[in-house]
Amino acid sequence: MDKIIYYSDELNDDFLGLKRNTIVIDEKYKYKRNFIWNFFSIILYRIIMTPIAFLYMKIKFHFKIVNKKSLKKHRKEAYFMYANHTLVPADGYMPSCICFPKRVMVIVNADNLSLPGTKNFMAMIGGTPIPNRLNGMRNFMAAIHHYVEKKRVIMIYPEAHIWPYYTGIRPFKATSFAYPIKEDVPAYCFTVTYQKRRFGIKITAYVDGPFYYDKSVSPKEAGQKLRDEIYETMLERSKNSTYEKIKYVKRGE
Repeated sequence: MDKIIYYSDELNDDFLGLKRNTIVIDEKYKYKRNFIWNFFSIILYRIIMTPIAFLYMKIKFHFKIVNKKSLKKHRKEAYFMYANHTLVPADGYMPSCICFPKRVMVIVNADNLSLPGTKNFMAMIGGTPIPNRLNGMRNFMAAIHHYVEKKRVIMIYPEAHIWPYYTGIRPFKATSFAYPIKEDVPAYCFTVTYQKRRFGIKITAYVDGPFYYDKSVSPKEAGQKLRDEIYETMLERSKNSTYEKIKYVKRGE
């Protein structure tokens, strides 16, 4: 263990420490682009960033994927993927490694596109920002539907905030689990766990699924049930972490 971090609120505390002038994502934001933009996006994603992702994860973390074969069932279909949110830039790289060769679109906060000069770059490699203005939701939902039609993977980190090297699973809301219900596609999850190596840290990601929503109940109930099933699966998988680089302690306990 390197240090201790004290927290108050599992849902809202953010320890990444980034200060950015967040850009506006409203009805003017373009999720769909022209042919030339899409061409260079494919080049950047497939030829440049995907090899970087594999090399970075393997060299820095000796990255291992357990149960990747479960994804074969929907290798020609769209699906949603959920995971715990614990690292930068690894959380941006792991989905591409795990879901390869499918292309992954990662739903992100507007802050992820707010560094000067990175807006188009982040969008080209799959960053899909959630609107921070209500009038942008229609275009956002249309983009999600478009990705499903293109048979892509839509990646979601339901914990929302990054807690570096956190080995547990924080409670998260059921809001993001409405997407696979609305689009009528399956969901998967992967759980990031940490192990100590002689030199450095190893990451092992456990893939689980597919999970299907319950069509016999209301969409709201189905979303909660899907959330609970995935949460419990991730909670069980998180027990495979055997090294705690940073200890998180709740204030008052």
